[in-house]
Amino acid sequence: MRLIKKMAALAVLLMGAGSALGAHYWEDRFRYDIESPDLYRAGEFSVDLFGSYATHDRFGREEERWGGGLGVNFFFTRMLGIGVDTHTDQRKLPQTANASLIVRFPSALGFAPYGFGGAGRDWDIGQWYAHAGGGLELRLNRYTGLFADGRVIFPDDTEDYVFARAGLRLAF
Repeated sequence: MRLIKKMAALAVLLMGAGSALGAHYWEDRFRYDIESPDLYRAGEFSVDLFGSYATHDRFGREEERWGGGLGVNFFFTRMLGIGVDTHTDQRKLPQTANASLIVRFPSALGFAPYGFGGAGRDWDIGQWYAHAGGGLELRLNRYTGLFADGRVIFPDDTEDYVFARAGLRLAF
């Protein structure tokens, strides 16, 4: 339980620090500004807060699972970045840890389709897995975006399954 409180406090601190550094006022973070020329930047750091859905539970049973999680990303260029995320469906973090290489394709309309692949670990049952997927982000302005993505997870010991996320991306 203490770990969940620490993770929540860290997320709040990151959001506050990012707002202080990246936005003049909190309302700037949620103002729709498609005209900004640099919605997707090189050297961008972002935090993901998301809800999740999986077609199987962690033991490979066909039992749908809902949960949530958080992640961080860093883009070296406008198009190439790395990301790590964790999620849980049991109020216990970290249930999983994922690392991904991300390739995104920003458009002038504020949308950025992206693809990613990588590996992860399920700490509850002690198995490694690979994953691959894609998604779409809509930037409301240079600080805030909405995203949805899906991936197929290929575990070592249990059945393959689909994992989907949707949430808020806070860029700094």
